[in-house]
Amino acid sequence: MSLPEPESVSQASEADGSRGPSSSRRNFLQLAAGAAAGTIITQYSTEIGVALEQATDGDLEVVWLQGQACTGCTISVLQGQYPTLEEVLSEFRLEVTFHPTIMPEAGEVAIDAMSDSPDVLIVEGSIPVDIPEAATVGQTPDGESKPLVDWVQELAPESEYVLAVGNCASFGGWPAAENKRNLYDLGANVTGARGLQFEQRTERGVLGPDFTSGAGLPVINLAGCPVHPDYVLLTIATVLNGHVPELDAYNRPKPFYEPLVHDNCPLRGYFDRGEFAETPGDEGCLIKIGCAGPYTRCDDQTRLWNDGTSVCLNVGSPCIGCMEPGFWDRFAPMGEEVERQSLFGSITAEQAGWAGVAAAGVGIGAHAVRKATGYGSFDGDEDAEAAAEASPESSAEPTDGDTED
Repeated sequence: MSLPEPESVSQASEADGSRGPSSSRRNFLQLAAGAAAGTIITQYSTEIGVALEQATDGDLEVVWLQGQACTGCTISVLQGQYPTLEEVLSEFRLEVTFHPTIMPEAGEVAIDAMSDSPDVLIVEGSIPVDIPEAATVGQTPDGESKPLVDWVQELAPESEYVLAVGNCASFGGWPAAENKRNLYDLGANVTGARGLQFEQRTERGVLGPDFTSGAGLPVINLAGCPVHPDYVLLTIATVLNGHVPELDAYNRPKPFYEPLVHDNCPLRGYFDRGEFAETPGDEGCLIKIGCAGPYTRCDDQTRLWNDGTSVCLNVGSPCIGCMEPGFWDRFAPMGEEVERQSLFGSITAEQAGWAGVAAAGVGIGAHAVRKATGYGSFDGDEDAEAAAEASPESSAEPTDGDTED
C-alpha cells in the first residue's frame, strides 16, 4: 500500500498545521495542542474522515491485536462520540482487517483476514514473554497456539506505523505489576509482561529500543488506562496524512502528554494554600489521599472525557497516574500519599504545599519553591539547586531562569 511521505513536525510551514501545497494534509496533533475539548475533531472532521476513509475504502490495512488486557481501550475508542464522523468511524471499525473483539469473523477465517504487512499495526494489552501462552492468537502450522509475542515480532517490522494503545501495550501496565510475593518462583512480574518498546520506564520492550517501523518511527505510545479516544483518532489521522508526531522521551505524542495534571488541576488553589483533604470527599487538595497529579502528564484536564463532560479530579477522584510508565506499582498503594525524593530528601506533599505558602510570604515566589521541592519528579530537576539558593530577600519577580514552564 502507498502512504504519504512522512513529514516532520519541525518542518511545518504554517502555524495552523497546513503542509506544503495542500491545506487538506494537516498535523492534527500539532493543532490539538492547547485546544479545547473536541475543537480539533469538530473543526476538521471532514479532513479526519478523509484520512480514515483510506482504511475503510481498502486503500490501507489496519491490524489490531490484543494481548494481556481488559479490552478497556477498545471500549473507550468504540464509545468515542463524534457525530460528524459517525459514519466513517463505523466503517473504519468494521474494515479493520483484524480485531478480535469487534470483527464478525472467527477462527481460521478471522486469521486469514489479517494482513501480513499492515500499514498500521495497533496493539492493545501487554505482551507476556516469560509465559507466552498467556496471550495467544490462532495457531502455528503444527497446530499449537501461536503466542502474541510471535505475531508482534512478525508484523511490526512489516508495518508502516506501530501504535501501542493503552498503558499495557505502551509500558506493560497492570499485568507488569511487581510479583512482590515471588509467587511460583517467577520473575519480576508473573508472566514477564512487557510493552512493545518499554517495560515500565526502561527500554526493555518486546521490540527493543532500536526498533523503527517502515515510516522510520519508533512505536507511538498512546498511554492511558484506558486511552482517551481522541488520542487514537487524532494520531491515526495524523500518521495517515503523512506527518511525524513529535514524541516525548517515552514516545508519547507531546501535545497530549506534555501538560502536567497538577498544573491544570481545578483543586490547585488548595495545594498552594496548603489545604489538604484527609479522606475522600473532603474539601481540599487530594494529594494526601493518593493523587498522582504532580507526576502525571496528559491533557485530559482540558480535553475531558465522556464527550467533553468531565474528568477524574472534577468528581472528587484523585489522579491515579494511569498515563505514566510504571503505573501502577509506581503509585501504589492507591489511596495513600505518593512519596517522592527531591533535592532536600523525602518531602511530603503537605510539606511542599506549606513550603509554598511560607515562601510566598517571604518573597521567594511559588514557582521557585515548586522547583525547589521537586514536585513532579523523582529525580529532582536542574533548576532546583538554583531555586533553593534563593534568599528570603530575593525579588519576587521571576528571573530569566525562573519562568513558568
